[in-house]
Amino acid sequence: MINIKQSITELWLETKQRWFPSKENNAVPLDQISRFYQTDFYQSLDESLKSAFYDGPLGGLDSRVLARKDVDFLSQSFSLWQHGRNLSCAIYGEKGTGLSTLLNIFIHQLKQQNQAYKLLTLEKRLTDEQDVIDTLAKAMGLTEGTYKLDDFIQALSELPSCVIVLDNLHFLVQRTLGAQAVIDCLGAIILATRGHHFWLLGAEEQTWRRLCYGYRFENLISHQHHIANFTDSEMRDLLIKRFAYAGFHTINDIATDTLHSEKSPINDIAKRSKGCVELGFFYCLNNLTYGTKPQSLLIMPAQEIDMGPLKKLNKIELFTLAEISTHGQLSVKEHAGLFRMSTNESKMTLEHLRVLGIVDQGDEFHNRDTYSLKLIISAVVIRYLISMNYLY
Repeated sequence: MINIKQSITELWLETKQRWFPSKENNAVPLDQISRFYQTDFYQSLDESLKSAFYDGPLGGLDSRVLARKDVDFLSQSFSLWQHGRNLSCAIYGEKGTGLSTLLNIFIHQLKQQNQAYKLLTLEKRLTDEQDVIDTLAKAMGLTEGTYKLDDFIQALSELPSCVIVLDNLHFLVQRTLGAQAVIDCLGAIILATRGHHFWLLGAEEQTWRRLCYGYRFENLISHQHHIANFTDSEMRDLLIKRFAYAGFHTINDIATDTLHSEKSPINDIAKRSKGCVELGFFYCLNNLTYGTKPQSLLIMPAQEIDMGPLKKLNKIELFTLAEISTHGQLSVKEHAGLFRMSTNESKMTLEHLRVLGIVDQGDEFHNRDTYSLKLIISAVVIRYLISMNYLY
């Protein structure tokens, strides 16, 4: 009898700790989040769940997309251009707000209207005026290496009117003395051809802010739109949509089609995620167990994040994260140039941040020497940097 009581007590304490963690142990370690997708637990999940909670850009017709009103801004601006307005547009938002997906939705609309367009996604830093011209020439189907600025503007103006979408603006420049020449060249091209072509630029929020207060980039753009973080209700709807996409019918014994109006861990996760999609996905996947009924899940309450590792970083490391946030990524050489230190010192700084699980190292051969914020915790890091006045 004593053994039975003891077993029941131990089972209750284990269940209580799992579902109602004590205040002394109620924070998720930062490295547990950053390394989640490498864990055996994540690898063991159903492929349907992994697919449903894919956190990369989605196509214009993808059923995982949550409809948002931001696309109306693009549609309205495009309509004004069609009716003869001389304008250019920019959209910007925090990493994870769906900026590239929004561009994909807009491009799908262009296809439906048989509207000519060119999509240029920057993948490397532009270094000088000729680099800007050659990059745009290649995207527009013009011969590279044969144009100076005035000649290129003339050639671009003689092409049939089209929509030019320029994404990943964080690769535009590095904060060095040569950056102004790159900005001036691109600015001259946009202003000279604006109206004939419809220019649409996409940028991460910290990059956009740096371009504006550092180079007055907003003067090149007549219409700009900030993509806000997901609201609690939008996050809740998105998470429910993803679970339904994966084929699950109940969450904590509540039917997915009634979760919108019911109190559930989904609502708690939506609030704790604070608009960060990647964090919402982590909370859902990390805290779930499969239910006893077919196509059912149980989700435990979400926990706060342990910010201890960020608080222990020195000023150089925090400024490094700030520069990575505005540049998208930094190579060892770029870091050494910005901080005026040896490449060995830069390598050590970046590697320390990588070991902590805060940044990722490039996995392709030509990007192996670059470091970027770990996507799943990027919003957490950026908000911490803002709160500490390392970003504005």
